[in-house]
Amino acid sequence: MLLRPALRADAIIDRDPGAQFALGLAVASTYNVRLELDAGVGGVSRSAGWVPTGRLDLLARWLSDPFRQSRWGISAGAGIGQRVESERTPATVAIVTLGIEGPSDGTWVPGVEIGLGGGLRAGVTFRRAPLRQR
Repeated sequence: MLLRPALRADAIIDRDPGAQFALGLAVASTYNVRLELDAGVGGVSRSAGWVPTGRLDLLARWLSDPFRQSRWGISAGAGIGQRVESERTPATVAIVTLGIEGPSDGTWVPGVEIGLGGGLRAGVTFRRAPLRQR
């Protein structure tokens, strides 16, 4: 079982707009499915200024092209997350995502994702993957 790191930056639009940076670890559970655990920190904009936020997400992502036979690959994911904010009660949210992963430099696979989970999410991802894999 090989753990692969992931980096991401997300804009989250909920009651209040915000942004978060996250680090993750992913593992291949089948050829086409990756399980990923992400931990993120950031903030949301409120009338009083920025309020700190955090999250912990567990996702299963399905990959259309796990062996990088095409330059571009589509992914779809689902999972659960825990969101925390300093001024609100922690919330458990359902998450769904749709993403596109691009050409790799042989080490990192860049991508973009949109999804729902405690609001609208849009993000940029960089996932570590061996040559000829996503």
